[in-house]
Amino acid sequence: MIGRGLRGAAVLLAGLGLVSACGSSDRPRELSVSDVKPCELINKDSLQGMRITQETQKLDFVPGVEAEGSTCFYTTRVGNRIYVNTITNRGIDRWINSSDDDVRSEEVSRIQGFRSVRVWFDSERPDPDHKCRVYVDVAGGQSLEVRVEQSYSDEDPPTCTTARRFAEAAMNTLAD
Repeated sequence: MIGRGLRGAAVLLAGLGLVSACGSSDRPRELSVSDVKPCELINKDSLQGMRITQETQKLDFVPGVEAEGSTCFYTTRVGNRIYVNTITNRGIDRWINSSDDDVRSEEVSRIQGFRSVRVWFDSERPDPDHKCRVYVDVAGGQSLEVRVEQSYSDEDPPTCTTARRFAEAAMNTLAD
């Protein structure tokens, strides 16, 4: 009788563990970006060697996506734009489970222990010189996005490399 009760308790606890695991995240902690100013995420030291010419500009919305949040953008010497977006109403699952046939994504190595995904459009593999986006899962229903437009010079690194560098720099500040 005691053995049967222990087995029942074990099954119940295991079931509760599975239910709670399905609803939980594997991010190290929640880093809400609701009150974060994206222009403060990339410090001057991080910009060294990135060939940024124009000072940052702030927008109170996220251009090009149906998302809420704020944007900061940078311009490189050759005219490329790099957007750092704090998205307050959508997590990275939007891209991982996308129903849009033109959207491609793949999980990439974590940044500061947080899940990251690279997103591109219209092709099987991202073109190294065309638009690339890196999203980081910072909190439930929130993400950090770095979007790099087209590379215009052979001296520019691939767009996804630049997006990753900016995402790492932003997460270094955000996680501190």
